[in-house]
Amino acid sequence: MSAIRTTILATILAAGSAAALGAPAFAQTDLRALRQRDEILQQQDIARQNALAAQRERSAAEDRYATQLTLRALDQAATPPAQPTLRPALSPVPPRGASAKDMADDIQRMDRLTDQALAASNARLRAIKPAS
Repeated sequence: MSAIRTTILATILAAGSAAALGAPAFAQTDLRALRQRDEILQQQDIARQNALAAQRERSAAEDRYATQLTLRALDQAATPPAQPTLRPALSPVPPRGASAKDMADDIQRMDRLTDQALAASNARLRAIKPAS
């Protein structure tokens, strides 16, 4: 960047010295200085555009990498495990006998659970719909 500044400074000094020599020489030097300044500005603009393009390419590469990681994780999650892993949904129930008393206890337990579920359902309905 300092080379550009020194070049611009040199062109300004050259333009100033040409002005001291005479008007026709000043007009030519002034045009040359303007052309040099425009070339320098154009080179700076090209360098800035190249830097922006490189930044966009890097960002796109990072996004592609993140996408690949996500897709890999999804593929691994979709693959079924080699051995099924089952976890109990309910607590283990002690083994029951086939005697008449055990069957009667089971029926009473089922009736009690059914009555509890019905009472809970009725309570929810009453809470939603006021009594009319």
